Amino acid sequence: MEALMDTQGGSTSSNALSAAERQALMAQALVMIAGNEECFDCSDPCSDDPWVSMNHATVICLHCAGQHRALGVHVSFVRSLKLDGLDKTKWKALQAGGNNRFRAFLEDPMVGIGQHVWRALSFKDRYHTPAADLYRRRLAAEQRGDPELPTDLRRPSASTSSSDRGAAGKRPAVTSPPAWTADSEARRCELCKANFTILFRRHHCRRCGRCICHDCSPSACWRPLPQLGVYDNCRQCKVCVPPAAKPIAGL
Repeated sequence: MEALMDTQGGSTSSNALSAAERQALMAQALVMIAGNEECFDCSDPCSDDPWVSMNHATVICLHCAGQHRALGVHVSFVRSLKLDGLDKTKWKALQAGGNNRFRAFLEDPMVGIGQHVWRALSFKDRYHTPAADLYRRRLAAEQRGDPELPTDLRRPSASTSSSDRGAAGKRPAVTSPPAWTADSEARRCELCKANFTILFRRHHCRRCGRCICHDCSPSACWRPLPQLGVYDNCRQCKVCVPPAAKPIAGL
């Protein structure tokens, strides 16, 4: 994978791999790492359609990716290894992490959360445990190059829903938004692959950060994002908020 990452940035050679081919090979190399061939949360095979939680550097399946997305990007920022382009920094973070590393951290005697205990917790409770919060902070510190990694277990604060704002109507603090795909890195819609033009404009999904077109983010998919402090409808893509199915005549 290191050799593939080193080729990112492009080559004028006719033998150079295309960005899509390089992405596919790096995704394949990632899921071949021991432990990554199965979803971290449910153990279902996921090598055919791998997704990742960037906050935990784990490989997950499509079904669990939906549950991760419901946690909010401040807890789990989800990307598809097939649909989303990842830069060299993100690939390195995923290579340094992995399912077995997170599992070993949880099962360490200092933490003491075996796999049977982890699976017994609800999905939301798993990722709001002090152990999961500490692991996220340690990975983030590694990626920043901090000289020391955090060791303190603390109870992460859960996002407050709009129904819990209180009589004063105060909104919770805005959490970190997703990292947006830079316009310069997205010449095409990241979902339908249509080329952007002066008239066919770029937009960004406020939930996942993808650079998408209007057709892939219709107003029917727009929703509030209270976990980000956004209480009015805002643009979201069809992957994050699938539009309602249209009735079929005669059925």
